[in-house]
Amino acid sequence: MTIEPNTCRFISLGARLAIVALLVLGGVGLGGGCGESTPPPAITKKAVPFGEVPAELRLAAEKALPGVELNEAWQNLNNQGELHSYEIRGRQPSTGKIREVRVSLAGEILEME
Repeated sequence: MTIEPNTCRFISLGARLAIVALLVLGGVGLGGGCGESTPPPAITKKAVPFGEVPAELRLAAEKALPGVELNEAWQNLNNQGELHSYEIRGRQPSTGKIREVRVSLAGEILEME
Protein backbone atom coordinates (compact mmCIF):
# COMPACT_ATOMS: atom_id res chain seq x y z
CA MET A 1 0.00 0.00 0.00
CA THR A 2 1.33 3.42 -0.87
CA ILE A 3 0.25 6.78 0.45
CA GLU A 4 -0.31 9.43 -2.14
CA PRO A 5 1.19 12.88 -1.55
CA ASN A 6 -1.24 15.47 -0.23
CA THR A 7 -3.47 12.78 1.31
CA CYS A 8 -3.94 14.93 4.38
CA ARG A 9 -5.82 17.50 2.30
CA PHE A 10 -8.86 15.27 2.83
CA ILE A 11 -8.65 15.74 6.61
CA SER A 12 -10.38 18.91 7.76
CA LEU A 13 -8.43 21.64 9.47
CA GLY A 14 -10.41 21.07 12.68
CA ALA A 15 -9.50 17.37 12.66
CA ARG A 16 -5.83 18.21 12.10
CA LEU A 17 -5.87 20.65 15.02
CA ALA A 18 -7.56 18.05 17.23
CA ILE A 19 -4.86 15.51 16.34
CA VAL A 20 -2.10 17.99 17.13
CA ALA A 21 -3.76 18.91 20.44
CA LEU A 22 -4.04 15.25 21.44
CA LEU A 23 -0.39 14.65 20.61
CA VAL A 24 0.79 17.70 22.54
CA LEU A 25 -1.48 17.23 25.57
CA GLY A 26 -0.89 13.49 25.64
CA GLY A 27 2.85 14.05 25.97
CA VAL A 28 2.56 16.44 28.94
CA GLY A 29 2.35 13.63 31.52
CA LEU A 30 5.38 11.74 30.21
CA GLY A 31 7.98 12.89 32.73
CA GLY A 32 10.99 10.91 31.51
CA GLY A 33 12.73 10.62 34.89
CA CYS A 34 14.10 14.13 35.36
CA GLY A 35 13.85 16.00 38.61
CA GLU A 36 12.26 14.83 41.83
CA SER A 37 9.94 11.88 41.76
CA THR A 38 6.43 12.38 43.04
CA PRO A 39 5.65 10.49 46.23
CA PRO A 40 2.28 8.74 46.51
CA PRO A 41 -0.65 10.93 47.66
CA ALA A 42 -0.56 11.99 51.34
CA ILE A 43 3.12 11.02 51.66
CA THR A 44 5.86 13.42 52.77
CA LYS A 45 9.57 12.80 52.32
CA LYS A 46 12.17 13.18 55.05
CA ALA A 47 15.87 12.92 54.17
CA VAL A 48 17.83 10.41 56.26
CA PRO A 49 21.46 9.24 56.21
CA PHE A 50 21.82 6.26 53.86
CA GLY A 51 23.24 4.15 56.71
CA GLU A 52 19.98 4.54 58.67
CA VAL A 53 18.02 2.55 56.05
CA PRO A 54 17.54 -1.00 57.37
CA ALA A 55 20.08 -3.39 55.81
CA GLU A 56 17.42 -5.67 54.29
CA LEU A 57 15.86 -2.71 52.48
CA ARG A 58 19.24 -1.53 51.19
CA LEU A 59 19.84 -5.08 49.89
CA ALA A 60 16.44 -5.10 48.15
CA ALA A 61 17.31 -1.79 46.47
CA GLU A 62 20.75 -3.08 45.42
CA LYS A 63 19.14 -6.18 43.93
CA ALA A 64 16.58 -4.05 42.05
CA LEU A 65 19.25 -1.65 40.74
CA PRO A 66 22.40 -3.75 40.22
CA GLY A 67 25.54 -1.71 39.63
CA VAL A 68 24.03 1.54 40.90
CA GLU A 69 26.07 3.27 43.61
CA LEU A 70 23.27 3.93 46.12
CA ASN A 71 24.04 6.74 48.57
CA GLU A 72 20.93 8.83 49.29
CA ALA A 73 17.73 7.97 51.16
CA TRP A 74 14.41 9.42 52.27
CA GLN A 75 11.75 8.13 54.59
CA ASN A 76 8.26 8.37 53.11
CA LEU A 77 5.81 9.23 55.90
CA ASN A 78 2.02 8.96 55.67
CA ASN A 79 -0.26 11.82 56.75
CA GLN A 80 -0.12 10.57 60.39
CA GLY A 81 3.68 10.82 60.32
CA GLU A 82 4.12 7.01 60.30
CA LEU A 83 6.87 5.43 58.22
CA HIS A 84 5.42 4.09 54.95
CA SER A 85 8.47 3.26 52.79
CA TYR A 86 11.98 4.35 51.86
CA GLU A 87 13.14 6.03 48.68
CA ILE A 88 16.74 5.13 47.84
CA ARG A 89 18.77 6.87 45.12
CA GLY A 90 22.15 6.56 43.48
CA ARG A 91 24.09 6.98 40.24
CA GLN A 92 24.74 4.41 37.50
CA PRO A 93 28.54 4.71 37.02
CA SER A 94 28.52 3.59 33.38
CA THR A 95 26.00 6.22 32.24
CA GLY A 96 25.98 8.79 35.05
CA LYS A 97 22.18 8.45 35.18
CA ILE A 98 20.46 8.91 38.55
CA ARG A 99 18.34 5.88 39.45
CA GLU A 100 15.98 5.46 42.37
CA VAL A 101 13.75 2.87 43.94
CA ARG A 102 10.95 3.02 46.50
CA VAL A 103 10.98 0.06 48.89
CA SER A 104 8.24 -0.97 51.32
CA LEU A 105 9.06 -1.79 54.93
CA ALA A 106 8.66 -5.47 53.96
CA GLY A 107 11.35 -5.12 51.26
CA GLU A 108 8.96 -5.03 48.26
CA ILE A 109 9.90 -2.80 45.34
CA LEU A 110 7.03 -0.34 44.99
CA GLU A 111 8.45 1.87 42.23
CA MET A 112 11.65 2.22 40.19
CA GLU A 113 13.02 5.01 38.01
